[in-house]
Amino acid sequence: MTDPTPTGPARGPSDDTPTERPAVPQYGEYAAPGTQPVVPPQQPQAESTGSAAESAGGVGAFVGGAYPQVVATFTKYEDAQGAVDYLSDEGFPVQNVSIVGHDIRTVENVSGRLTKGKAASRGGLSGLWFGLFLGLLFAVFVPGVQIIPALLTAIVVGALWGALFGFVGHAMTRGQRDFSSVKTMEAGRYEVLVRGEFATKAQQMLTDNVYK
Repeated sequence: MTDPTPTGPARGPSDDTPTERPAVPQYGEYAAPGTQPVVPPQQPQAESTGSAAESAGGVGAFVGGAYPQVVATFTKYEDAQGAVDYLSDEGFPVQNVSIVGHDIRTVENVSGRLTKGKAASRGGLSGLWFGLFLGLLFAVFVPGVQIIPALLTAIVVGALWGALFGFVGHAMTRGQRDFSSVKTMEAGRYEVLVRGEFATKAQQMLTDNVYK
């Protein structure tokens, strides 16, 4: 007699053994033919901060991803400088700040009338200091030279040559510039710009201060 055949669903060899899953390629590896390659997720890029921009070699309001914003406007440079100095004293990261001047112009302030005598005296004074410098060089580097006579000689010669050049130089203008002046460069207004992510804090600080 034969044993009765057991009834029920047939059991395959894979029911008792764990199923082997296909190997998944890791980041940077090539995928097997017929499979999709694994693409690593993109990491969000952090916004550039003041320290990061400074380490990269750039400072000021125009460095970084955010656009600079105007937080204060002044008509004098001294006031704009005072505002930035206040931010620095309060611990604000001033490497994110820029002072921008608009409507740049050259201003020449006339100090007085310039005659041939004044031109000669100014030239003599400049030559005196130059002669003093040369006399010190001779006294230090030339052996056997007496210091006092060398200095006096260099000062007198330098003053005479300076006065001569000043007189001749002014005489060559033939009276076309008989005045002395001082030239400066100024701007019509000065704006304090701060990098975008720091602008709100800087504006609030300046609002509470007398500079705003």
